[in-house]
Amino acid sequence: MKILLIDDEQLDVFIAQKLLSLEFDTTGIASYGQALQWAKENHFDVVLIDYYLEDGKLGKDMLRELLAIKGKAFKPYLLTNYVDGQEYEGLKRDGFLAIIEKPLTLEKFKQQLQLS
Repeated sequence: MKILLIDDEQLDVFIAQKLLSLEFDTTGIASYGQALQWAKENHFDVVLIDYYLEDGKLGKDMLRELLAIKGKAFKPYLLTNYVDGQEYEGLKRDGFLAIIEKPLTLEKFKQQLQLS
């Protein structure tokens, strides 16, 4: 399984990529533009997107662009520190299968994969 991890914090990308790479083929990217370019040129099965990205962009903005590029050929998950119930429902309408709360663990990720 190929995972694309997108977060604007380089340290978060480094840590999550190391963690996920224990069991999955993972590419981590800390730039909105670079993530879009990479997605155009590569295949991925799952994308993990941080809620807040650079330059005022949000994870749902990135998801919208990825869906325009790839269609529904991947499973999208949102990474965040906190999302309330109303916001959670809106994010699911935007296309996210689930929200995974930070800090990311391998167990949390694998559990969400099984549920969706």
